[in-house]
Amino acid sequence: MHRVATRIFLTFAVALAAFGAVAVFAIVRLHDARRDLRLLSSGYLPLTRIAAQLETKDWVAARALEARGLDRAARQAYLPVARAHFPALVREKIEEANRVIADARLLAREDDARFLDDVQGRLAALGARWSEYDTQARALFDALEAGEGQDPRTTGAFEARAQEVRQLEKGLSLDVKLLQVALESQIGDRVRSAERAEGRTVALIVLYSLGALAIGVGAALLSQRLLAPIQTLTEGVKAVAAGDLTRKVDVASKDEIGLLAGEFNAMAASLGRQRDELRRAERLAAVGRISAQITHEIRNPLNAIGLNAELLAEELAELPAPREATQLVAAISREVDRLNGVAEEYLRFARLPKPAFERQDLNEILAGLLDFLAPELSAARIELQRDLAPGLPAVQADEGQLRAVFLNLLRNSREAMPSGGVVTVRTRRAGDAIEAEVADTGGGIPPGDLTRIFEAFYSTKERGTGLGLAFTRQVVEEHGGSIRCDSAVGRGTTFAVRLPAAADEQIAGPTEVVSTR
Repeated sequence: MHRVATRIFLTFAVALAAFGAVAVFAIVRLHDARRDLRLLSSGYLPLTRIAAQLETKDWVAARALEARGLDRAARQAYLPVARAHFPALVREKIEEANRVIADARLLAREDDARFLDDVQGRLAALGARWSEYDTQARALFDALEAGEGQDPRTTGAFEARAQEVRQLEKGLSLDVKLLQVALESQIGDRVRSAERAEGRTVALIVLYSLGALAIGVGAALLSQRLLAPIQTLTEGVKAVAAGDLTRKVDVASKDEIGLLAGEFNAMAASLGRQRDELRRAERLAAVGRISAQITHEIRNPLNAIGLNAELLAEELAELPAPREATQLVAAISREVDRLNGVAEEYLRFARLPKPAFERQDLNEILAGLLDFLAPELSAARIELQRDLAPGLPAVQADEGQLRAVFLNLLRNSREAMPSGGVVTVRTRRAGDAIEAEVADTGGGIPPGDLTRIFEAFYSTKERGTGLGLAFTRQVVEEHGGSIRCDSAVGRGTTFAVRLPAAADEQIAGPTEVVSTR
């Protein structure tokens, strides 16, 4: 059984994990974007600035050729200025670029690392060419300072030296421009890549957020569904508190709420049964007190009427009285006897004594009762069948009250078969209890009456009091047993009385399944 709290916790844990995954994804993507921006700002842009600083406008060859046409004094004054314009900080810029590349490697991915390796290779080649150019340029200035190029004989050699320096300058200028182009192209690619990554990141964050929101809504709906039976259970509790003990709570879940609902339904049903039993007991007690009082008040007049009727009958017997008068007096005596019987039945029901429990043999009680009733049943054309199981354990019971119970059941069976029939009395073991059945082949009891036959004062007989089966049920329940009735219209009726065996003779083993007609 999965607990509701566990299921709700897992539901919201899944929703929280979904939102957490979206947050982690956004943080990772923002971290990547931040790394790309740092690579641009602290890597590629400084390298582009350094490459721009490496690009030289005033080259040595042009200044040397310009200084050659001056006189000696002017040339001696110009050469220091020309040397000063030579870019002497190239090595420092290349070293600075190498430091920038080393720092940028910490932020670079695989593609960026390969590009930085290429840039570092370009810088190394550029540094080597600058070293060669520095040597050639200084040699050119030294030759110019020594007067080379002034003499027509040395002009060709000087121009050849200048042309060689010019070729180095063109190569250096081309290398620097290519480096600048490569850096600018890489920066453009990185910016476009960052823009695309930003677009994808925004789209994915929105998509994942919608997914997490859907999971959260699903978790809320699932939690509401899991907790919905609580509202149903609350309404059921309010209904029962208001007195509606027939209210049932329909909860199909198999968690503790479903278990609670099942226990609540069982409790409500138990309370309903107890309330009905209490009402029945209160009604019976009240009716018993009233019956006892009324019976007490009418018994003496009835006895007097009966005695006077007998005296009158004796006097009429001695006189030549009309036959109708004699029949009328006899009818009065019969009705008085019947009313006395009803009064006695009411008193017996109202003043049922506390049973005196003793160890009794149920088969012996039934055998004696059947022997006593055999002539009466035979006269009513009723066949009596006995099926008393031998070796039954004893029961703790009041013999007189048990005889009254089965006497009442047997006479009910006789009255249910006015044209004759078969009455079967059987006993059997039923686990730790003993069950006795009284079955007849009468007309049966309609289903509508079957649920009320044990109610006091309810009777289907024209002149019945409705106390016989109520008395029977009261006695059986006071003996710790139970009684049930199975009946089918046109097939007969079976009453089954179950009584617990004596405590020292409890029967071991599973309860036997008892079938009745």
